[in-house]
Amino acid sequence: MKKISLGRLLRVMLGISLTRHARVRCAQRGIDEWLISMILAYGRAEYDHHGGRRCFLGKPEKRRIAHEYPELIRRYGRKLDLVVVMPASGEKTVLTAYVRHRSR
Repeated sequence: MKKISLGRLLRVMLGISLTRHARVRCAQRGIDEWLISMILAYGRAEYDHHGGRRCFLGKPEKRRIAHEYPELIRRYGRKLDLVVVMPASGEKTVLTAYVRHRSR
């Protein structure tokens, strides 16, 4: 598994751009770019068959983060259920981001 490193997060952060809609939604929802870059660097992607790609942390990724960096779990908590939506074409533009609400 990939080790979480600041350098990797910075490289991802420098390579992405946010649409105006994504910037507004992130500001409304209290989502910072560091969290988006973490999801993009260490999460998984699913294609939605409508031209979009959803990136998020699955259970194994969250478990690894909780084991290696418990302070991230304490700091971000439910924000780690973040879903980042990007075009399926592979461009590094964030269309929107939201925190998944799942009933258990």
